[in-house]
Amino acid sequence: MKAEWIVRRGNRSLLLFFNGWGMDRRVADWLASTWPDLPDRDIAVLYDYCDLSLPGWLGEAIADSDSLYLVAWSLGVWAASNAGLARIDRAVALNGTPTPVNAERGIPPEIFRGTLESWNDENRKRFERRMTGGIPAEIAEAVRAVRSADEQQAELRSIGEAVASCPAASAASWKFSKALIGGRDLIFTPENQRRSWREAGVPAVEIAAMPHFPFTHLAGWRELLA
Repeated sequence: MKAEWIVRRGNRSLLLFFNGWGMDRRVADWLASTWPDLPDRDIAVLYDYCDLSLPGWLGEAIADSDSLYLVAWSLGVWAASNAGLARIDRAVALNGTPTPVNAERGIPPEIFRGTLESWNDENRKRFERRMTGGIPAEIAEAVRAVRSADEQQAELRSIGEAVASCPAASAASWKFSKALIGGRDLIFTPENQRRSWREAGVPAVEIAAMPHFPFTHLAGWRELLA
């Protein structure tokens, strides 16, 4: 996967933000410019899950850290669960589950397969409208990934293959502290998210008006991590 620093001050407390599928650092840049700062914590964004190995420099930073928080969105929830992280002090899931291709606990396999097989520039626009439904147009444009549809499709294919080869349950030694569920999520249905987190024993909070893109319905990192 790819990783980049969004905030780097040399703090020994880190926050890892596992982005959604097909995204890039623009979401994290928008959050850094919009949400209140975390002066005591450096922030790295991770994306592009064609493979789940962490860059060496990030592994070193994690090993040297005193405190490690994690926020994962959408398919980033699965990626975070399978990235080989040995310890997490607090982790929050947003509109995703650890079993992303699953009829009852994620995206139904036929929908995942249909999205993969039909992915092109036109269907990408439809997907983005479903993902960001109801948020201001200028924000939707500010966070829109600049990656090509072909690159996104290749990533989704890699994710599908990896999910098929991984166990149904995460092998992580840690578990999410809480999950936030968008009541208007059209990608991971609220019902499937509720079922997944209930079975995992993870407390979940539902925000009725929140679409799949959750960040305009949250006040900032501190509220999210509380």
